[in-house]
Amino acid sequence: MEFKKLILVLVVTTTIIFGCLWGSTYAYYTYNNGTSVNVTTGSVNTGVAVVFSQSEYMNIQTGVPITEDDVDTYASKTVFTLTPDSNILSGYDVAVTVNLINFTIDPELLVADFRYNLSCSDGTNTNLITSSSGNVIHDDYINNKVLPLGTLSTSNGTFDVDKTYTCTIRVWLHETGSNQNNLMDRSFSGLVKVNSVFRKQ
Repeated sequence: MEFKKLILVLVVTTTIIFGCLWGSTYAYYTYNNGTSVNVTTGSVNTGVAVVFSQSEYMNIQTGVPITEDDVDTYASKTVFTLTPDSNILSGYDVAVTVNLINFTIDPELLVADFRYNLSCSDGTNTNLITSSSGNVIHDDYINNKVLPLGTLSTSNGTFDVDKTYTCTIRVWLHETGSNQNNLMDRSFSGLVKVNSVFRKQ
């Protein structure tokens, strides 16, 4: 009977110690991967809030090719809002980068007929940040599963910390008049990731 009690005490003690070690490891991981400010570089990841009015995950099956005139109406898209915290960012040079992470694309779409762009509007002006096509998506992007979509910054006038921006990523097949059946019903997917960096002016 005493032996069974000893075993029970050892099992309970081992479980408690393991739980404490796991909790400490998790706390360390969360601390190191949470919000951080680097005093030397001025890097921060909380200066700009991002709100998605559609899903932040893009999972698109290409459809019928469309002309440039129909892109705004018929292109597949995701929309998100950038809301700068001017209390944090005032007096700083700011750069906001938009990437597609966990990015995948069918090989058939690595052609000029496959198009995508990123545009951002402050309510008055709309800036086309990036306009590109499948033929410039190279192996580094595919292997790393990260597709850079563009950068807004105070230094080039595409970003103002006192304004809110509505950004749209559009994806479509460009109509060429030739047979494009092999490009239809192909997959393009990823998760929209927005990062902000700032430094003292």
